[in-house]
Amino acid sequence: MQVADFTTKTENGCMVGNPPYGERMGDRVLNEQICRDLGRLYKENQTWSFYFISSFNEFETFFGKKASKKRKLYNGRIRTDYYQYFGKRLTKREY
Repeated sequence: MQVADFTTKTENGCMVGNPPYGERMGDRVLNEQICRDLGRLYKENQTWSFYFISSFNEFETFFGKKASKKRKLYNGRIRTDYYQYFGKRLTKREY
């Protein structure tokens, strides 16, 4: 499914992904748009957590938010970062 087509009404979800990046796909404009679409999903689903691995060093810029946590990893010789965005946790009264 395309990121732009994803919708949900589920609370407290989790999305894990390895979006395309320049070394693998080569289309910077597409990469930027995917990051924007992922950022839009994050804004629309405040109780969800998002986790992505990408070597696109401008990921946070196009996502629209700095990661809650960011870890440096390597995919072979390609430096990648593991971006963690933690969603808002609901109390039992908010369920």
